[in-house]
Amino acid sequence: MRKVFMSLKLLVLGFLISGLLIFQAAGEEVKKEEKAVELKEVVVTATRTEKPMEDVPGRVEVLTSEDVQNFAISGMKVDEVLNLLSGINVIRPQGVMTLVPTTTLRGLSNEQARTLVLLDGVPINKADTGNVNFNRINLHEIERIEIFKGPASSLYGNNAMGGVINIITKRPEKKFEGKILASYGTYNTYALDLFLSGRLKEGESTPYFRLSSHYLDTDGYVSLPKERRTPFTVKRFNQEGMFNLLLGYEFKRDNFVDFKIEYFDNKIGEGTKIYAEDGVHREFDTWAYSLRYYGNSGHKKWQIKTFWSNENYKRVSESLRAGKYTRFDVDSDRTDMGIDGMFSFNLVENQLVTIGADVREGRVDAWDIYKTSPDRAHNEGKLRIYGIWVQDELLLKEGKVSVLGGIRYDYAKFFDGSFYSTIKPFNKLSGEVEENSWEAISPRLSIRYKWTSHFSTYASYGRGFRASILDDLCRSGIMWGLYKVANPNLKPEKIDTFELGFDLVGKERFKISSSFYYSIGKDFLYYVPTGEQLDGRPLYRRENIDRVISYGAEFDLRYLLQKGLMAFVNYTYSKGYIDKFEQRPDIEGQTLTRNPKHMLKGGLTWLNPYINISLTANYKSSQLVYTNEIRQTTARLKAYTIADLKIWKEFKKGLQTSFSVQNIFDERYTESREEKSPGRIFMIEVSYRF
Repeated sequence: MRKVFMSLKLLVLGFLISGLLIFQAAGEEVKKEEKAVELKEVVVTATRTEKPMEDVPGRVEVLTSEDVQNFAISGMKVDEVLNLLSGINVIRPQGVMTLVPTTTLRGLSNEQARTLVLLDGVPINKADTGNVNFNRINLHEIERIEIFKGPASSLYGNNAMGGVINIITKRPEKKFEGKILASYGTYNTYALDLFLSGRLKEGESTPYFRLSSHYLDTDGYVSLPKERRTPFTVKRFNQEGMFNLLLGYEFKRDNFVDFKIEYFDNKIGEGTKIYAEDGVHREFDTWAYSLRYYGNSGHKKWQIKTFWSNENYKRVSESLRAGKYTRFDVDSDRTDMGIDGMFSFNLVENQLVTIGADVREGRVDAWDIYKTSPDRAHNEGKLRIYGIWVQDELLLKEGKVSVLGGIRYDYAKFFDGSFYSTIKPFNKLSGEVEENSWEAISPRLSIRYKWTSHFSTYASYGRGFRASILDDLCRSGIMWGLYKVANPNLKPEKIDTFELGFDLVGKERFKISSSFYYSIGKDFLYYVPTGEQLDGRPLYRRENIDRVISYGAEFDLRYLLQKGLMAFVNYTYSKGYIDKFEQRPDIEGQTLTRNPKHMLKGGLTWLNPYINISLTANYKSSQLVYTNEIRQTTARLKAYTIADLKIWKEFKKGLQTSFSVQNIFDERYTESREEKSPGRIFMIEVSYRF
């Protein structure tokens, strides 16, 4: 039976690829006005200015709201839709029950902090952990997602080593519109969503608003294999709710001010329950505020954004060892804030200069409070980064040549750090943590040449960096069963990337793209023994190691097979390894964790007046994961293939129903050391648009 399932999986992947050839003849009859590729599509993330996608000297991917609508299965999160693109590795081991999903670019996996994620241009990576809570992003608000691959620290500073994912939400265009959705599926999962938006009048000089709410509840599943379960093993579960409000005023086209409030709260079980009411679980309670102003006058444009967010992270942890029950609760406030401004102008015709500056600050104030003893532990710290940058864009030879150069300077300071503990032997480490500061310079230079109106190539060089997370700078304690101590003297990781690519765009129906890159990473962070001991046990801490090498290639094809029938297929090759590590020469040459060498993805979408169908498939080759990150021991996870199906029908007057199957073949793959995925999930959804 297993062989049959494997054959079916290979058949799906083969269909996605061979279908491009089988239906090619039918595609020849497509009318010329039915264009699959928008040649003049404008993007903003790669340059922070509006620029035709065909003129960007780098690799940019775009998912429109229609793409999200077509491929997103009910209950999916935004990172799962991103998983369809080349060069992106999404790690969501337990589906919607995943505690900390990660989405990384260009093989820089296992560290979300190496990929910057923006929400309407506002960074949402947390300074304390580098993580992004993708669960709190509402799919129904998304207008488009722009992904710029490759280092982008010359524009964005911290975290933009592998690239930038910018999730852009909708601004109201109509006087009033709304949508309500209800869904139900496997594991007694149900969700309710409401979306409302409007403006006082259509056109310019008018106030507008957008309001959305979301609620999801699922009983969950048991993620541990049978041989590892105990009497205290229970189902993982998830309860989440969010409420977002946007208020704004548009003075004229591309000239507006708006204010956004976001609230998200969820509780996720970890699959163990002894005495605590909800067992071992985590809660993420988030408030976020942002204020944006966009203005323009003639050829001059400016933007100012400011933001503040706080995630109150809580965890209940309980265990029973040798008959002794222990419980402690984590209560951590993670605060991030900043202000960002930029101004662009034409120095001469076909030359656009942009200057900008920003300040970002992250804070942590965390307590471990024991319930079975009077013990306490506390850590806090702040990291502030100042940045200034300039960018020059040139169009030469009547638009055939696009040149972009830029450079950014960052100054960072870690301060107000301290660690306190009553827990033996960590009470010996209590005290203030020393301050530290460092600088970073991030250059970028790239060029695109249009050989014909349909074929162009580009070459680029860029440097990216990411600062150490606050958890490494100021927190000591037990991790992976070993003692780790804070290291406030960590330097930022840096990477230099060289890239070549091309784009071939058919007159109307197809687009072929490919990119090749080679990266040299320096000062990457790894745990090493300090040579010291604490009560007879060795101490470990993060240190900057010497050199990491990463290289790879991406191939993408989109094709309009016939009217309403679109196919895509992409392939990613990625290789990354530790090249030099003086403290641990025994692991030189080791492949980077969470870095599958091969990923193959594809999909078909058929839109017609009767019924709409979307089929996608995703193959990921084997990959290394840590079995103990501090000791640098690893295990290899097996390759797997999953496929998803969505069928939906739109009725008159805005009514739509959909049926979807996620993980058609019920592949119980693993993305973590020991826990299995939830397997096949069925969902039905009813929505009404008004």
